[in-house]
Amino acid sequence: MGTSRAVLNADGGDVPTDSVTQIAPDGDVMLVVGPSQHKIQVSSHFLKLISPVFRAMLDAPMKEGKALANKSDHDGPIEIVLPEDKEQPMDQVLRTLFSSDPSATKFSISEAKEIAILADKYGMVERLQVFASFWLLNATKTDGADVISENEWNALVVAYILKVDWAFFDVTRNMRLKSTSLLKFINNFHDKHTGLRLGMAVEELRNIHLKMESKYGYSAVSRM
Repeated sequence: MGTSRAVLNADGGDVPTDSVTQIAPDGDVMLVVGPSQHKIQVSSHFLKLISPVFRAMLDAPMKEGKALANKSDHDGPIEIVLPEDKEQPMDQVLRTLFSSDPSATKFSISEAKEIAILADKYGMVERLQVFASFWLLNATKTDGADVISENEWNALVVAYILKVDWAFFDVTRNMRLKSTSLLKFINNFHDKHTGLRLGMAVEELRNIHLKMESKYGYSAVSRM
């Protein structure tokens, strides 16, 4: 954390800054994230390396790319405003990929879900897959309850978005035995289409489970 000089807005004006999260203290880009306008200083080279979306934004003749191209050595970092993103997962993603922060392996499954959603949006899924196994390790264990918890839904989302096959298998296998409707999770999901696909996948497994239970008996199915 530190105090930065004025920021060169992509629209051309100077924007004063107060407290800034500095991923790269000498970075030439200032991300202004979320409704709170939290500022994160980072380098354009790093952003382009980790994200095809940021690369397109900074290389293309859009206002961000033009501001970066026209920036002189004496100017402060250019500002990129991301009002729809959440500041905490953006900060966590950038810290994780910039410095391989050991604490990244200890994120909660709720934090991991927000990180996965952001990674999907900015094309960073493959870069975060190595961390996903740590986040999912405990979340995939059977809890014995008959109700699907929010943690289980979050684990399903993380495993699906970050393409962790073993975790997706374990979570859906546990969910198939539970009676909870997934509608409440789907309705609150950021992407209704993806939410419906996940819900349908679990319902399909439940139907298969019921058919096998009816045909072979519960004891045979429970060993799956």
